[in-house]
Amino acid sequence: MHNTPVMELAEALLHPVTEKTNALIRVQKALKSLCSESTLESPDKVVAACRILEQSAPRTCGPDPDFSEFLGAVTEDQRERAGARKLAFGKELTEAAEREHMTCRLLTGEPMEFAVAPFTVTVDLNRNQASLVYARLPVSDMPARPDKIMGAIKKQLKDFDKGWASEDFFSALLEAYRTELFRTRKPSGERIEIVDLLPGVAFLFQNSRFRSEPLSGNYRSYGRFNMAWDLAALRRKGLLEQIGYRLNLGAATGSATQNKKNVLYIEEGAGRGQYYLSLWFTPVP
Repeated sequence: MHNTPVMELAEALLHPVTEKTNALIRVQKALKSLCSESTLESPDKVVAACRILEQSAPRTCGPDPDFSEFLGAVTEDQRERAGARKLAFGKELTEAAEREHMTCRLLTGEPMEFAVAPFTVTVDLNRNQASLVYARLPVSDMPARPDKIMGAIKKQLKDFDKGWASEDFFSALLEAYRTELFRTRKPSGERIEIVDLLPGVAFLFQNSRFRSEPLSGNYRSYGRFNMAWDLAALRRKGLLEQIGYRLNLGAATGSATQNKKNVLYIEEGAGRGQYYLSLWFTPVP
């Protein structure tokens, strides 16, 4: 059966009408979602719905309605809700810290960062993600919930406590320093970059189980932030001189601080610290 002229005209009109109908359905769903309180409390969903409205062509919806005023209102609504969420979150985190006999202090509002000594906590409420930072190095990630954040802080502090005693760390660092001098054929007292000592120090941190069976399951994690913690503890406790040697730290200056992989930030107190590039040992007279 051949198409008649009427059928051909109908088919020609059907496609644009179908496109327009589908577009209107998408706009309808977007507007319907923005009528929901749960959507307005979810920034990602709001962004997705507004994107549909912004991309709707005038020929699809006609001259009316005009979404520009509505989209402006949504933007303002989201700004106010984001501010309210940040205030509520800051209050909840402060109260959670106080229950653990810790203090919480807001550092910046955007991005949202808090100081819960000795850590910095970065928070992204839109992604429901928080990160624990020490010595400007990432430690761990967790959901953006005060209880999860405080749990991560307590766990990491326990891990620090289960690490080296400062006296043992000093001895291990001296041994790693001597090994690196021998490997690079440098004389005693020569400066060595701190990051070059990290593999040797991490190996010395291992227990007898790893030494007898060096498998990943037996490895005790020891990273850059662990070394930064142990070095800061030596300074804090006044233990830079031991067993006849003094540990010296060489500050990173100028362009040396630009490549963060080659330097280590050592905390010197709340909000204070400095990047260091090298260290060396000298005999105590």
